Amino acid sequence: MSSRDSFARGFGRAALVGIAGVVLVAFSNPTEAQELDFEYYRENIEPMFYRSRGNFMPPDPGEPACVMCHTWQTNTPLSLQRLEENADGSVYWTEAQSRQNFAVVSSLVTPGDPEASRLLLKPLHPSAGGTAEHTGGKFWDSRNDPEYQTLAQWVGAAAPAATADAPEVDFEFFRACVHPMFFQATPGGMACTNCHGDQFAPPDVDESWGLVQRLIAPGAPTQSRLLMHPLHPDAGGDYVHNGVRRWRSQDDPEWQMLAGWVNGERTGTMCRR
Repeated sequence: MSSRDSFARGFGRAALVGIAGVVLVAFSNPTEAQELDFEYYRENIEPMFYRSRGNFMPPDPGEPACVMCHTWQTNTPLSLQRLEENADGSVYWTEAQSRQNFAVVSSLVTPGDPEASRLLLKPLHPSAGGTAEHTGGKFWDSRNDPEYQTLAQWVGAAAPAATADAPEVDFEFFRACVHPMFFQATPGGMACTNCHGDQFAPPDVDESWGLVQRLIAPGAPTQSRLLMHPLHPDAGGDYVHNGVRRWRSQDDPEWQMLAGWVNGERTGTMCRR
């Protein structure tokens, strides 16, 4: 058995069904700040993704391992390779799979800036500065959590990368085309306002605009909750949405309209092309 297989021992089928496990974290320093360190990632970050986080059975679903959702939802930003399994039930990724995972994970962090990195913010509790919601649960109550600290060390050691400015998302297009959409029921479905009138879809356009801006990531439609939450999971949408699925595919004209708007491509008052 390889050293990598040994590292995965104990994270077998139990990790995939949510039985409590232990995460192995080596607090060695990453290499000098130049780029994200693959070896540090593989030994310290990647095992977090198959760490067991509690019971996954009702009535207490707990917080399942990341791989419970992020290996089969292929269109999500964090789309990981399916795990390999040893004869003893322990799981692992081959080096080639880890490198594919590394490329995906690297796209979800801002080198040199852990506090602006999606990978760190989604599982972090809002009271500690994390995002408002994460379908898989909130793993860290504080930035002092050892896992968060390990990730922050890895991201913070990398040199900041040059990034393009985020596009400007047009308010006039929102007023003319996006806000009215919230009041339009889908065939056989319901309107967003049936549930979300007080959350992001009140009748007042200016009030709605202020709320919706928290649900979009300019330049990144697939990282925008407004687009991903009502999208069917088979198309990359969030795993859980209490309402109906408004879109079955990212090719849906309405979804494409929103994506163009979030990318800064749709402006003005013309909703249809």
